[in-house]
Amino acid sequence: MNMEIRKVGGRPIASAQNQMAIAKVLRQLPSVPSFRDRKKGVTSYQSHVKSDPWILILFVVCFVVPTLAGALYYGIIASDRYVTEVKFAIRPSVGTADKAAPDAVGTSAGVVSSTIAQDTLITQEYVLSRPMLEEIEAQLPIREWFGRDSIDFASRLDPEKPIEKALRYWKRRVSIDVESASGIMGLTVEAFDPDESLAITQAILNDAEHMLDNLSMRAREDALVQSTRELKIAEDRVSKLEIAQTDLRNREGLLDAQKSNEANLKLVSELRGARINLAVQLSIGQRDLGPESRRIIDIKQQIKDLDDNISRIERQATGQDPNQKRQLASALTRFEALEHERKEAVKYAEEVRKASDRARILVARQPQFFNMITEPVKAGSATEPRRILMVSLVAAGSAVLFAAAMFARKTMAS
Repeated sequence: MNMEIRKVGGRPIASAQNQMAIAKVLRQLPSVPSFRDRKKGVTSYQSHVKSDPWILILFVVCFVVPTLAGALYYGIIASDRYVTEVKFAIRPSVGTADKAAPDAVGTSAGVVSSTIAQDTLITQEYVLSRPMLEEIEAQLPIREWFGRDSIDFASRLDPEKPIEKALRYWKRRVSIDVESASGIMGLTVEAFDPDESLAITQAILNDAEHMLDNLSMRAREDALVQSTRELKIAEDRVSKLEIAQTDLRNREGLLDAQKSNEANLKLVSELRGARINLAVQLSIGQRDLGPESRRIIDIKQQIKDLDDNISRIERQATGQDPNQKRQLASALTRFEALEHERKEAVKYAEEVRKASDRARILVARQPQFFNMITEPVKAGSATEPRRILMVSLVAAGSAVLFAAAMFARKTMAS
């Protein structure tokens, strides 16, 4: 086949067959929309929107209006709130009986029934309770502080509202959290003035600490009453045993059978010591003096008198009469039994007295206190509301609302 070659401007021109091959290749390439086609698609979309006016309405209602309202409120209208934060933990007083072992007298004197963990949870509940709000209202003009006209309408408390409404508002301005691992509590108070926020925080801490003290007061007073009653019983028992000992002495004719016996033994020991000394003097004197000398005779007479006294005292102690011996032994046995019981009663009474003293001390002192980790400090600037964050959240929520509305509209249309 002959190919026809033409030159135009010095360049070869493909034949008709080559032009057909090139056109075929171009048709296989992906089509690129033209500007006219794009314009046509935009026009089609605009016409679709015009044909469904709810899309624009939903956009305005679900996104534009809420976003503008949030920006207006949080950017201009919302009042500044000053926050006071404090962290503290409940700790027992040093030396209180709740850290010691229970006493042995059965009175539980000084032992606080509630644990630190229970006191922590009780404090958390009490701070957000109605009694706390009533106590704070009795000390500070809460309704006046939170109901001023300068506060924006959404953040303001109506002073005429009942206590139930005020309590819900109180829970919005006061929060308390507890770290389960350490038991540390974090108290946060919001107010529209830094001095008011600090005053409310200090009042809450003082009243909560006073509440804990009153909570354990009944248990401490009951322990004091029990220990006092037990102490009187123990002292009466000691008195009865001492009276029984006195009756036994008077009945047996002995001032003190045990002491009498001890005195006799001591006297015999002293007499034996004196006899030994005289025997030594007699031995020395017999070497220098004759047996008929006056000194030797006097020493022998003194030794004889000592022997007689020792024999007499020993006979009185042992008792030659069997009945007298049995009476003395019986009296000593009864006296020793009463003396042993009296000593045990005195020891027990001393333990009860110590327990009563501990209970009396605990009634007069505070068993727990708030250990401040961070002290309440006056706020230097307002930290609430977080305006940019809140506007961003409102816009994000509005976008989600609009997307949900569009999905619902599309579902209904299909």
